[in-house]
Amino acid sequence: MKLAISIAIGVLVVAFHLWASRRATKYWYLGGIVPVAWIILLAVQFFNKMITFAEDWRRILFPTLILFLMWAEGYEAAKKKEAAKMKAKDLT
Repeated sequence: MKLAISIAIGVLVVAFHLWASRRATKYWYLGGIVPVAWIILLAVQFFNKMITFAEDWRRILFPTLILFLMWAEGYEAAKKKEAAKMKAKDLT
C-alpha cells in the first residue's frame, strides 16, 4: 500500500511539474516550485544526517538535474508557443 501511495504522489508531482513548466513565459517561476522543494527536502535530509553526498551523490544529482532540465525544456516550449502566437498575430 505504501508503494502505491508513493507512486501516486510521484506521478502527481511530475504531472504538476510538467504543467507548471509549460506555463506562459510570464509565469516562468511556477516551474521552479518542484525543484526548489526538492532542494529543500535534500537540505533537510542532509542536515539531519539522513544522507551524505559521498554515499548518496546519485540520489542527489540525477533527480535534481532531471527536474531542472524538465523546467528548462518546458520554458523553451512555452517561448516557442508564445513566438508562434505572436507570428500568427502579425500575419493577420
